[in-house]
Amino acid sequence: MNQQQGLTDKIIGTFLNRVLTTAILFAVVVINSNCFGAEGTGNIAVIILGLTLLQVINNFVGGSTLVYLVPHRSNFQLLMLSYGWMLVSNTLGILLLGALDFVPHKHLLFLFILSVIYNLYFIHICIMQGKEDIKLFNILQLSQAVILIVGLATALLFQRWTKQQADIRTYLAAFLVSYLIPSIVSTVYVVRHVRIESLRNAGPLLLEMVKLGFWTQMANLAQLLTYRVNYYFIQKFTNSDKALGIYDLGTKISEAVWIVPKSICVVLYARVSNYQEENYTKRTTLSLLKFVLAVVLAAVLVLWMLPPSFIAWIFGPDFSGSKPVINSLLPGIVSLSCMSILSHYFAGYGKFHINAISSFIGFAVTTLLGVTWLAHTAQTDTSGALQVAGHISSIAYTCSFLFTLVCFIHRTHATARDFLITRNDIKLLKENILSLSLFKKKKQP
Repeated sequence: MNQQQGLTDKIIGTFLNRVLTTAILFAVVVINSNCFGAEGTGNIAVIILGLTLLQVINNFVGGSTLVYLVPHRSNFQLLMLSYGWMLVSNTLGILLLGALDFVPHKHLLFLFILSVIYNLYFIHICIMQGKEDIKLFNILQLSQAVILIVGLATALLFQRWTKQQADIRTYLAAFLVSYLIPSIVSTVYVVRHVRIESLRNAGPLLLEMVKLGFWTQMANLAQLLTYRVNYYFIQKFTNSDKALGIYDLGTKISEAVWIVPKSICVVLYARVSNYQEENYTKRTTLSLLKFVLAVVLAAVLVLWMLPPSFIAWIFGPDFSGSKPVINSLLPGIVSLSCMSILSHYFAGYGKFHINAISSFIGFAVTTLLGVTWLAHTAQTDTSGALQVAGHISSIAYTCSFLFTLVCFIHRTHATARDFLITRNDIKLLKENILSLSLFKKKKQP
Protein backbone atom coordinates (compact mmCIF):
# COMPACT_ATOMS: atom_id res chain seq x y z
CA MET A 1 0.00 0.00 0.00
CA ASN A 2 2.90 2.41 0.73
CA GLN A 3 4.13 2.14 -2.85
CA GLN A 4 0.62 2.64 -4.22
CA GLN A 5 -0.01 5.49 -1.79
CA GLY A 6 3.13 7.28 -2.98
CA LEU A 7 1.96 6.90 -6.57
CA THR A 8 -1.49 8.26 -5.71
CA ASP A 9 -0.06 11.24 -3.79
CA LYS A 10 2.05 12.20 -6.82
CA ILE A 11 -0.86 11.80 -9.23
CA ILE A 12 -3.19 13.94 -7.10
CA GLY A 13 -0.49 16.58 -6.64
CA THR A 14 0.26 16.63 -10.36
CA PHE A 15 -3.45 16.81 -11.20
CA LEU A 16 -4.07 19.79 -8.89
CA ASN A 17 -1.00 21.48 -10.35
CA ARG A 18 -2.31 20.85 -13.86
CA VAL A 19 -5.71 22.29 -12.94
CA LEU A 20 -4.14 25.52 -11.72
CA THR A 21 -1.76 25.69 -14.68
CA THR A 22 -4.54 25.01 -17.18
CA ALA A 23 -6.77 27.64 -15.57
CA ILE A 24 -3.99 30.20 -15.89
CA LEU A 25 -3.19 29.26 -19.48
CA PHE A 26 -6.91 29.39 -20.27
CA ALA A 27 -6.94 32.95 -18.96
CA VAL A 28 -3.95 33.69 -21.20
CA VAL A 29 -5.87 32.36 -24.22
CA VAL A 30 -8.82 34.60 -23.30
CA ILE A 31 -6.51 37.62 -23.00
CA ASN A 32 -4.82 36.86 -26.33
CA SER A 33 -8.08 36.32 -28.22
CA ASN A 34 -9.54 39.60 -26.95
CA CYS A 35 -6.38 41.70 -27.32
CA PHE A 36 -4.89 40.34 -30.55
CA GLY A 37 -7.96 38.95 -32.36
CA ALA A 38 -8.16 35.89 -34.59
CA GLU A 39 -5.32 37.04 -36.90
CA GLY A 40 -2.93 37.82 -34.05
CA THR A 41 -3.79 34.53 -32.36
CA GLY A 42 -3.02 32.73 -35.61
CA ASN A 43 0.39 34.44 -35.88
CA ILE A 44 1.24 33.46 -32.30
CA ALA A 45 0.23 29.87 -33.09
CA VAL A 46 2.68 29.76 -36.01
CA ILE A 47 5.60 30.98 -33.85
CA ILE A 48 4.81 28.57 -31.02
CA LEU A 49 4.55 25.76 -33.56
CA GLY A 50 8.04 26.72 -34.76
CA LEU A 51 9.28 26.42 -31.17
CA THR A 52 7.66 23.00 -30.90
CA LEU A 53 9.38 21.84 -34.10
CA LEU A 54 12.74 22.99 -32.72
CA GLN A 55 12.07 21.01 -29.57
CA VAL A 56 11.32 17.92 -31.66
CA ILE A 57 14.73 18.23 -33.36
CA ASN A 58 16.45 18.89 -30.03
CA ASN A 59 14.93 15.81 -28.44
CA PHE A 60 16.54 13.43 -30.92
CA VAL A 61 19.26 13.20 -28.26
CA GLY A 62 18.03 13.12 -24.69
CA GLY A 63 14.66 14.81 -24.37
CA SER A 64 11.91 12.78 -22.75
CA THR A 65 14.00 9.59 -23.02
CA LEU A 66 16.03 11.04 -20.14
CA VAL A 67 13.20 9.99 -17.83
CA TYR A 68 13.84 6.37 -18.82
CA LEU A 69 17.65 6.70 -18.78
CA VAL A 70 18.17 8.68 -15.54
CA PRO A 71 17.55 5.72 -13.17
CA HIS A 72 19.98 3.51 -15.12
CA ARG A 73 22.81 5.65 -16.56
CA SER A 74 25.34 8.36 -15.58
CA ASN A 75 23.31 11.53 -15.02
CA PHE A 76 26.30 13.81 -15.67
CA GLN A 77 27.05 12.22 -19.03
CA LEU A 78 23.36 12.38 -19.97
CA LEU A 79 23.32 16.08 -19.11
CA MET A 80 26.48 17.02 -21.02
CA LEU A 81 25.46 15.11 -24.14
CA SER A 82 22.02 16.73 -24.02
CA TYR A 83 23.54 20.23 -23.71
CA GLY A 84 25.86 19.70 -26.66
CA TRP A 85 23.13 18.45 -28.95
CA MET A 86 20.80 21.27 -27.84
CA LEU A 87 23.15 23.92 -29.24
CA VAL A 88 23.74 22.03 -32.48
CA SER A 89 20.08 21.17 -33.07
CA ASN A 90 18.78 24.68 -32.41
CA THR A 91 21.25 26.16 -34.86
CA LEU A 92 20.33 23.66 -37.56
CA GLY A 93 16.63 23.99 -36.82
CA ILE A 94 16.59 27.78 -37.11
CA LEU A 95 18.42 27.61 -40.44
CA LEU A 96 15.89 25.07 -41.70
CA LEU A 97 12.84 27.08 -40.58
CA GLY A 98 14.34 30.20 -42.15
CA ALA A 99 15.05 28.45 -45.44
CA LEU A 100 11.49 27.09 -45.61
CA ASP A 101 9.96 30.48 -44.63
CA PHE A 102 7.99 28.60 -41.99
CA VAL A 103 8.43 31.43 -39.48
CA PRO A 104 8.73 35.15 -40.43
CA HIS A 105 12.44 36.05 -40.62
CA LYS A 106 12.03 38.94 -38.17
CA HIS A 107 11.20 36.40 -35.45
CA LEU A 108 14.05 33.91 -36.12
CA LEU A 109 16.62 35.36 -33.67
CA PHE A 110 13.99 35.62 -30.96
CA LEU A 111 12.89 32.05 -31.67
CA PHE A 112 16.48 30.78 -31.37
CA ILE A 113 16.97 32.42 -27.95
CA LEU A 114 13.56 31.22 -26.78
CA SER A 115 14.28 27.68 -27.94
CA VAL A 116 17.63 27.49 -26.10
CA ILE A 117 16.03 28.67 -22.86
CA TYR A 118 13.00 26.41 -23.30
CA ASN A 119 15.03 23.28 -24.06
CA LEU A 120 17.45 23.94 -21.21
CA TYR A 121 14.44 24.00 -18.89
CA PHE A 122 12.99 20.89 -20.52
CA ILE A 123 16.20 18.86 -20.07
CA HIS A 124 16.31 19.77 -16.40
CA ILE A 125 12.71 18.86 -15.60
CA CYS A 126 13.20 15.52 -17.38
CA ILE A 127 16.06 14.86 -14.94
CA MET A 128 13.68 15.69 -12.08
CA GLN A 129 10.98 13.43 -13.47
CA GLY A 130 13.43 10.56 -13.92
CA LYS A 131 14.40 10.92 -10.25
CA GLU A 132 10.67 10.97 -9.37
CA ASP A 133 11.08 14.43 -7.83
CA ILE A 134 7.55 15.22 -8.94
CA LYS A 135 6.91 17.94 -6.34
CA LEU A 136 9.58 20.33 -7.65
CA PHE A 137 8.64 19.32 -11.20
CA ASN A 138 5.10 20.52 -10.52
CA ILE A 139 6.23 23.73 -8.81
CA LEU A 140 8.30 24.75 -11.83
CA GLN A 141 5.48 23.93 -14.25
CA LEU A 142 3.07 26.09 -12.26
CA SER A 143 5.55 28.94 -11.79
CA GLN A 144 6.03 29.20 -15.57
CA ALA A 145 2.31 29.77 -16.08
CA VAL A 146 2.11 32.27 -13.20
CA ILE A 147 5.05 34.29 -14.52
CA LEU A 148 3.50 34.29 -18.01
CA ILE A 149 0.11 35.68 -17.01
CA VAL A 150 1.53 38.20 -14.53
CA GLY A 151 4.06 39.46 -17.07
CA LEU A 152 1.51 39.60 -19.90
CA ALA A 153 -1.17 41.33 -17.83
CA THR A 154 1.31 43.89 -16.47
CA ALA A 155 2.65 44.72 -19.93
CA LEU A 156 -0.83 45.06 -21.45
CA LEU A 157 -2.04 47.26 -18.61
CA PHE A 158 1.03 49.48 -19.04
CA GLN A 159 0.37 49.73 -22.80
CA ARG A 160 -3.24 50.68 -22.15
CA TRP A 161 -2.18 53.28 -19.59
CA THR A 162 0.33 54.79 -22.05
CA LYS A 163 -2.22 54.42 -24.90
CA GLN A 164 -0.02 52.08 -26.93
CA GLN A 165 -1.52 49.54 -29.30
CA ALA A 166 -1.34 45.91 -28.16
CA ASP A 167 1.12 43.84 -30.19
CA ILE A 168 1.92 40.12 -30.21
CA ARG A 169 5.53 40.98 -29.30
CA THR A 170 4.20 41.73 -25.83
CA TYR A 171 3.02 38.14 -25.47
CA LEU A 172 6.23 36.72 -26.95
CA ALA A 173 8.39 38.69 -24.50
CA ALA A 174 6.31 37.52 -21.54
CA PHE A 175 6.50 33.95 -22.84
CA LEU A 176 10.31 34.09 -22.97
CA VAL A 177 10.65 35.46 -19.43
CA SER A 178 8.23 32.81 -18.13
CA TYR A 179 10.71 30.10 -19.13
CA LEU A 180 13.89 32.01 -18.32
CA ILE A 181 13.24 32.16 -14.56
CA PRO A 182 12.31 28.44 -14.13
CA SER A 183 15.32 27.47 -16.25
CA ILE A 184 17.61 29.30 -13.82
CA VAL A 185 15.96 27.61 -10.82
CA SER A 186 16.18 24.19 -12.47
CA THR A 187 19.88 24.79 -13.18
CA VAL A 188 20.47 25.19 -9.43
CA TYR A 189 18.70 21.86 -8.86
CA VAL A 190 20.84 20.07 -11.43
CA VAL A 191 24.06 21.48 -9.96
CA ARG A 192 23.08 20.12 -6.55
CA HIS A 193 21.79 16.71 -7.60
CA VAL A 194 24.03 15.65 -10.49
CA ARG A 195 27.51 14.52 -9.51
CA ILE A 196 30.35 15.51 -11.84
CA GLU A 197 31.93 12.48 -13.51
CA SER A 198 34.33 11.72 -16.31
CA LEU A 199 33.03 11.85 -19.87
CA ARG A 200 35.26 8.91 -20.78
CA ASN A 201 33.41 6.10 -22.53
CA ALA A 202 30.42 8.34 -23.18
CA GLY A 203 30.30 7.09 -26.78
CA PRO A 204 28.12 4.02 -26.13
CA LEU A 205 25.74 6.16 -24.07
CA LEU A 206 25.50 8.67 -26.90
CA LEU A 207 24.62 5.89 -29.33
CA GLU A 208 21.95 4.62 -26.95
CA MET A 209 20.54 8.13 -26.56
CA VAL A 210 20.47 8.56 -30.34
CA LYS A 211 18.72 5.22 -30.83
CA LEU A 212 16.08 5.83 -28.17
CA GLY A 213 15.78 9.50 -29.08
CA PHE A 214 15.27 8.63 -32.74
CA TRP A 215 12.26 6.44 -32.03
CA THR A 216 10.90 8.86 -29.45
CA GLN A 217 11.13 11.83 -31.75
CA MET A 218 9.79 9.92 -34.70
CA ALA A 219 6.77 9.28 -32.48
CA ASN A 220 6.64 12.90 -31.27
CA LEU A 221 7.15 14.34 -34.75
CA ALA A 222 4.46 12.14 -36.26
CA GLN A 223 2.17 12.95 -33.34
CA LEU A 224 2.85 16.67 -33.70
CA LEU A 225 2.12 16.49 -37.41
CA THR A 226 -1.04 14.53 -36.66
CA TYR A 227 -2.05 17.23 -34.18
CA ARG A 228 -1.17 20.18 -36.35
CA VAL A 229 -0.94 19.24 -40.04
CA ASN A 230 -4.56 20.39 -40.28
CA TYR A 231 -3.26 23.88 -39.45
CA TYR A 232 -1.28 23.75 -42.70
CA PHE A 233 -4.20 22.36 -44.68
CA ILE A 234 -6.62 24.97 -43.30
CA GLN A 235 -4.26 27.82 -44.11
CA LYS A 236 -3.51 26.40 -47.56
CA PHE A 237 -7.04 25.50 -48.62
CA THR A 238 -8.96 28.39 -47.00
CA ASN A 239 -6.16 31.03 -47.23
CA SER A 240 -7.53 32.61 -44.05
CA ASP A 241 -5.65 33.48 -40.83
CA LYS A 242 -9.04 34.07 -39.20
CA ALA A 243 -10.16 30.51 -39.96
CA LEU A 244 -6.89 29.23 -38.52
CA GLY A 245 -7.42 31.27 -35.36
CA ILE A 246 -10.95 29.86 -34.93
CA TYR A 247 -9.71 26.29 -35.38
CA ASP A 248 -6.77 26.89 -33.03
CA LEU A 249 -9.08 28.09 -30.26
CA GLY A 250 -11.41 25.13 -30.73
CA THR A 251 -8.42 22.80 -30.51
CA LYS A 252 -7.11 24.44 -27.34
CA ILE A 253 -10.50 24.24 -25.60
CA SER A 254 -11.05 20.57 -26.46
CA GLU A 255 -7.48 19.65 -25.51
CA ALA A 256 -8.09 21.06 -22.03
CA VAL A 257 -9.62 17.64 -21.30
CA TRP A 258 -6.10 16.19 -21.44
CA ILE A 259 -5.35 17.65 -18.02
CA VAL A 260 -6.22 14.31 -16.37
CA PRO A 261 -4.25 11.91 -18.61
CA LYS A 262 -1.28 14.28 -18.78
CA SER A 263 -1.16 14.48 -15.00
CA ILE A 264 -1.19 10.71 -14.72
CA CYS A 265 1.33 10.17 -17.53
CA VAL A 266 3.96 12.31 -15.79
CA VAL A 267 3.89 9.99 -12.78
CA LEU A 268 3.23 6.71 -14.65
CA TYR A 269 6.24 7.16 -16.97
CA ALA A 270 8.60 7.80 -14.06
CA ARG A 271 7.13 4.94 -12.01
CA VAL A 272 7.36 2.32 -14.78
CA SER A 273 10.93 3.46 -15.58
CA ASN A 274 11.98 2.96 -11.95
CA TYR A 275 9.91 -0.15 -11.08
CA GLN A 276 10.01 -2.48 -14.07
CA GLU A 277 8.01 -5.37 -12.61
CA GLU A 278 5.57 -6.73 -15.19
CA ASN A 279 2.62 -7.62 -12.96
CA TYR A 280 2.75 -4.37 -10.98
CA THR A 281 3.07 -2.12 -14.05
CA LYS A 282 0.27 -3.97 -15.87
CA ARG A 283 -2.16 -3.63 -12.96
CA THR A 284 -1.22 0.00 -12.40
CA THR A 285 -1.60 0.90 -16.08
CA LEU A 286 -4.98 -0.80 -16.41
CA SER A 287 -6.28 0.85 -13.24
CA LEU A 288 -5.22 4.28 -14.44
CA LEU A 289 -6.59 3.64 -17.94
CA LYS A 290 -10.08 2.91 -16.55
CA PHE A 291 -9.95 5.99 -14.35
CA VAL A 292 -8.89 8.22 -17.25
CA LEU A 293 -11.63 6.89 -19.52
CA ALA A 294 -14.34 7.58 -16.94
CA VAL A 295 -13.14 11.12 -16.16
CA VAL A 296 -12.52 12.10 -19.78
CA LEU A 297 -15.98 10.92 -20.87
CA ALA A 298 -17.54 13.15 -18.20
CA ALA A 299 -15.40 16.13 -19.27
CA VAL A 300 -16.24 15.57 -22.94
CA LEU A 301 -19.95 15.59 -22.11
CA VAL A 302 -19.57 19.00 -20.44
CA LEU A 303 -17.77 20.44 -23.49
CA TRP A 304 -20.38 19.00 -25.84
CA MET A 305 -23.15 20.78 -23.89
CA LEU A 306 -21.49 24.22 -24.04
CA PRO A 307 -23.52 26.62 -26.25
CA PRO A 308 -21.75 28.63 -28.98
CA SER A 309 -22.97 31.84 -27.34
CA PHE A 310 -20.99 31.00 -24.20
CA ILE A 311 -17.77 30.63 -26.22
CA ALA A 312 -18.47 33.91 -28.04
CA TRP A 313 -19.08 35.63 -24.69
CA ILE A 314 -15.77 34.40 -23.26
CA PHE A 315 -13.48 34.74 -26.27
CA GLY A 316 -15.26 37.29 -28.44
CA PRO A 317 -17.79 37.08 -31.30
CA ASP A 318 -15.10 36.07 -33.82
CA PHE A 319 -14.78 32.67 -32.14
CA SER A 320 -18.39 31.43 -32.03
CA GLY A 321 -17.48 29.17 -34.95
CA SER A 322 -15.14 27.20 -32.67
CA LYS A 323 -18.04 25.17 -31.19
CA PRO A 324 -18.46 22.83 -34.21
CA VAL A 325 -14.70 22.31 -34.18
CA ILE A 326 -14.83 21.32 -30.52
CA ASN A 327 -17.66 18.84 -31.09
CA SER A 328 -15.86 17.18 -34.00
CA LEU A 329 -12.66 16.76 -31.94
CA LEU A 330 -14.26 15.21 -28.85
CA PRO A 331 -14.27 11.53 -29.95
CA GLY A 332 -10.59 11.81 -30.83
CA ILE A 333 -9.80 13.45 -27.50
CA VAL A 334 -11.21 10.37 -25.72
CA SER A 335 -9.12 8.02 -27.88
CA LEU A 336 -5.96 10.08 -27.47
CA SER A 337 -6.40 10.33 -23.71
CA CYS A 338 -6.55 6.54 -23.40
CA MET A 339 -3.68 6.08 -25.82
CA SER A 340 -1.45 8.40 -23.79
CA ILE A 341 -1.66 6.06 -20.79
CA LEU A 342 -0.65 3.03 -22.85
CA SER A 343 2.10 4.89 -24.71
CA HIS A 344 3.74 5.97 -21.44
CA TYR A 345 3.62 2.36 -20.25
CA PHE A 346 5.67 1.40 -23.33
CA ALA A 347 7.98 4.41 -22.85
CA GLY A 348 8.72 3.25 -19.30
CA TYR A 349 10.07 0.01 -20.77
CA GLY A 350 12.01 1.77 -23.53
CA LYS A 351 9.67 0.46 -26.26
CA PHE A 352 9.59 3.77 -28.07
CA HIS A 353 9.26 2.17 -31.51
CA ILE A 354 5.69 1.10 -30.72
CA ASN A 355 4.71 4.70 -30.01
CA ALA A 356 6.44 5.81 -33.21
CA ILE A 357 4.49 3.36 -35.37
CA SER A 358 1.24 4.37 -33.67
CA SER A 359 1.92 8.04 -34.34
CA PHE A 360 2.79 7.47 -38.00
CA ILE A 361 -0.49 5.62 -38.47
CA GLY A 362 -2.31 8.72 -37.21
CA PHE A 363 -0.25 11.03 -39.41
CA ALA A 364 -0.88 8.91 -42.52
CA VAL A 365 -4.63 8.93 -41.89
CA THR A 366 -4.64 12.71 -41.28
CA THR A 367 -2.66 13.44 -44.45
CA LEU A 368 -4.73 11.16 -46.67
CA LEU A 369 -8.04 12.57 -45.50
CA GLY A 370 -6.68 16.12 -45.45
CA VAL A 371 -5.71 16.23 -49.12
CA THR A 372 -9.01 14.62 -50.13
CA TRP A 373 -11.93 15.26 -47.77
CA LEU A 374 -10.72 18.56 -46.27
CA ALA A 375 -9.48 19.99 -49.58
CA HIS A 376 -12.79 19.20 -51.28
CA THR A 377 -14.91 20.72 -48.49
CA ALA A 378 -12.79 23.91 -48.28
CA GLN A 379 -13.58 24.75 -51.90
CA THR A 380 -17.19 25.59 -51.05
CA ASP A 381 -17.55 25.88 -47.27
CA THR A 382 -14.86 27.37 -45.00
CA SER A 383 -16.82 26.75 -41.79
CA GLY A 384 -17.57 23.19 -42.84
CA ALA A 385 -13.88 22.66 -43.60
CA LEU A 386 -12.98 23.49 -39.99
CA GLN A 387 -15.44 20.88 -38.73
CA VAL A 388 -14.12 18.32 -41.22
CA ALA A 389 -10.60 18.98 -39.95
CA GLY A 390 -11.81 18.07 -36.46
CA HIS A 391 -13.43 14.85 -37.72
CA ILE A 392 -10.21 13.90 -39.48
CA SER A 393 -8.21 14.36 -36.29
CA SER A 394 -10.68 12.20 -34.36
CA ILE A 395 -10.41 9.38 -36.89
CA ALA A 396 -6.60 9.57 -36.85
CA TYR A 397 -6.40 9.52 -33.04
CA THR A 398 -8.71 6.52 -32.87
CA CYS A 399 -6.62 4.55 -35.36
CA SER A 400 -3.46 5.28 -33.34
CA PHE A 401 -5.14 4.21 -30.11
CA LEU A 402 -6.39 0.91 -31.55
CA PHE A 403 -2.87 -0.02 -32.68
CA THR A 404 -1.39 0.80 -29.25
CA LEU A 405 -4.16 -1.14 -27.52
CA VAL A 406 -3.46 -4.25 -29.61
CA CYS A 407 0.25 -4.00 -28.75
CA PHE A 408 -0.53 -3.66 -25.04
CA ILE A 409 -2.82 -6.71 -25.09
CA HIS A 410 -0.18 -8.73 -26.93
CA ARG A 411 2.60 -7.79 -24.47
CA THR A 412 0.65 -8.18 -21.22
CA HIS A 413 -1.78 -10.94 -22.30
CA ALA A 414 -4.62 -8.77 -21.01
CA THR A 415 -8.14 -10.14 -21.47
CA ALA A 416 -11.45 -8.37 -22.02
CA ARG A 417 -12.23 -8.83 -18.33
CA ASP A 418 -9.11 -6.85 -17.38
CA PHE A 419 -10.59 -3.74 -19.00
CA LEU A 420 -13.88 -3.86 -17.10
CA ILE A 421 -14.36 -1.59 -14.10
CA THR A 422 -14.77 -3.94 -11.16
CA ARG A 423 -15.54 -3.56 -7.48
CA ASN A 424 -11.85 -4.06 -6.78
CA ASP A 425 -11.01 -1.03 -8.94
CA ILE A 426 -13.51 1.12 -7.05
CA LYS A 427 -12.27 -0.22 -3.72
CA LEU A 428 -8.64 0.45 -4.66
CA LEU A 429 -9.50 3.99 -5.79
CA LYS A 430 -11.31 4.65 -2.51
CA GLU A 431 -8.41 3.28 -0.45
CA ASN A 432 -5.90 5.38 -2.38
CA ILE A 433 -7.92 8.56 -1.88
CA LEU A 434 -8.41 7.92 1.82
CA SER A 435 -4.70 7.13 2.19
CA LEU A 436 -3.77 10.66 1.16
CA SER A 437 -2.38 12.82 3.93
CA LEU A 438 -5.23 15.26 3.33
CA PHE A 439 -7.76 12.74 4.64
CA LYS A 440 -5.70 11.18 7.41
CA LYS A 441 -6.65 11.96 10.98
CA LYS A 442 -3.89 13.65 12.89
CA LYS A 443 -2.63 11.73 15.88
CA GLN A 444 -3.21 13.34 19.23
CA PRO A 445 0.03 14.35 20.98
